[in-house]
Amino acid sequence: MNDLENTEKIPVLDEKKTSKKKPKRRPKVGWNIFLTVLAVVVNILFIVEVFYVTKYSALSTGVFMIINAVMLAVLLILDGLVFFSIRLRNLTLVLIASCLLITGAGAGSYAAYVLLRVDKSVNDITTSSYTKTVNTALVVYGKGTGKEVRELADISGAIVGYANGTGPAEVAEDYLAEAGIVPEYKSYNDYASVFNALISSEIDVAVLPGSYKSMLNTDEAIASYFEDTSVIESFTADVKAESVVSADKDLTKAPFTVLLTGENQGLADTIMIVTVNPISMRITMTSIARDSYVPIACYYGGKSKINAAHTVSEECMVATVEQLTGVDIDYTVEFNFDSVIEVVDAVGGIDIYNEVEFNGLTWDIATQAEYFVPMPVGELHLDGIHALAYARERYAFEDGDFARQRHQQEIIQKVLAKIMASRNPNMYLDVLSAAGNNIKTNISAEQMVTFMSYAMKKASRYYDSSNVASVFNIRTNRITGYSAMQWNEGLSMYLYIYLLYNGSISDSYNSIQRNIDMNQTPSLLGSVSWSAHDTYTPPALSQDEYYEHRETMIGGPEDSSSQQETQPEVIEPVEETPSIDSEPIEETPVVPEEQPIEPDPGDTDLGGDQTGEVSQTPEIIE
Repeated sequence: MNDLENTEKIPVLDEKKTSKKKPKRRPKVGWNIFLTVLAVVVNILFIVEVFYVTKYSALSTGVFMIINAVMLAVLLILDGLVFFSIRLRNLTLVLIASCLLITGAGAGSYAAYVLLRVDKSVNDITTSSYTKTVNTALVVYGKGTGKEVRELADISGAIVGYANGTGPAEVAEDYLAEAGIVPEYKSYNDYASVFNALISSEIDVAVLPGSYKSMLNTDEAIASYFEDTSVIESFTADVKAESVVSADKDLTKAPFTVLLTGENQGLADTIMIVTVNPISMRITMTSIARDSYVPIACYYGGKSKINAAHTVSEECMVATVEQLTGVDIDYTVEFNFDSVIEVVDAVGGIDIYNEVEFNGLTWDIATQAEYFVPMPVGELHLDGIHALAYARERYAFEDGDFARQRHQQEIIQKVLAKIMASRNPNMYLDVLSAAGNNIKTNISAEQMVTFMSYAMKKASRYYDSSNVASVFNIRTNRITGYSAMQWNEGLSMYLYIYLLYNGSISDSYNSIQRNIDMNQTPSLLGSVSWSAHDTYTPPALSQDEYYEHRETMIGGPEDSSSQQETQPEVIEPVEETPSIDSEPIEETPVVPEEQPIEPDPGDTDLGGDQTGEVSQTPEIIE
């Protein structure tokens, strides 16, 4: 009994106290490493985005500040979440942080892609050094009396003619040297002279652009020889080009001038002086006919069609326009056929009214070749291919080259209006991509961004915000002239040239000065009569014809310069536009110094036959 009493009592253990606690699930080290790497990637992407967003912040400082602030706030939250996830070693937090970081990495990657794409396009447009693809053809004439050349090997010892300083000349010389062919070279000022030399047997082979037939098809006398020419070899190559040094101006304060050129196989198919006054937001567009026969600055006194200056260099083109008009060019913008097609397509096409039915010559980007498309009469919605055909056509219209200049100005205005009215970021990206590949300018990226921001702010403050393009008051003009024939000794025939009126050059100069000269004191009009019930049509800045002596037959047996009986035609001046009586000049027009600029009455702001392959018809607007 005592033994039982002395027996130690066995304590009863509480199950709750003796049961072991289950360990919490903690993330493995691999998860922490993954989370850290992902956070670093997201941080890098956000820093890249902040950098590029800040680079273009001048477009809208307030909006970009908000965007940067939001991005930094999101970045801080993500970094904080990652820190606490690793610190607390909580699997739930790790999974949440991972999902957010993966989402942020995806969004950041897309944003970085868009910003880099924009920046690349802008840099491509504004680069000072770039490459051009040059299509070159070695052309022979079947009826020539010189050395017979049928294939590439026959060129050795033959006389090869080329246009001085042109891309095809450089490409052909390298191509023949690599093939071990050693010809005798002979240089000429322009492609027309090279072709004339081929026909007259001065040379055996001509170095010409691949599309030499359409390029030289401005004179029926020359075009008649095309069927007897053939290409024995054609090739393409990239050549380096340099932009002209630009002016250093604040585009939001100082008026500036831009030479706009549309390039086609080295020639300038479009030549336009654009002036912009950022104070009045007034823009003038003055077109110069590409066939204008003028002194070429780099020909040392020699004359040719003005578009030939571009085959030498952009610098020669600028100097020639400055010498002709007396206008200093601040900046240049050069575009090609591809840019017209792609930019018009990027804005969704444009609407125009076509007055005459014709088959228009356009461009195939893939094959880099020309072909015809039908252009019916009426209201049309044009894609890029048909817009280019509309911009190039002149033979179908009664006023010829003037119609082409007018259409080119119309397309520029309509594209500009659609870009400024759009709020679609994809359109902006498409336009920039098209421009980056095909448009070059010496206006800096900073200048472009600053001016665009300035224009957008001015439009939202003083103009209809739903129609931003209305901020610009655009006036169009052209330098007019007349047709003449010049004797060609080599071909023993007269060839077509286009001579400009000195009066039109002077009027165009004055209209440009009215827009860009901030120091001029304009004289006021004596009286103005206008009714609110009438549609106001501004008078032309330059007349179609002027009272001045014309030489219609130059050189040869019918030289009109020595025929004193030839009298100039008297043209009545247009109302409110002064008639100018001027004498022919050889070089730059003489503009009186310190002459008061007359106010522009239109300024409402007081401060051949074509055949070939035919593509589909453009959409007709009902």
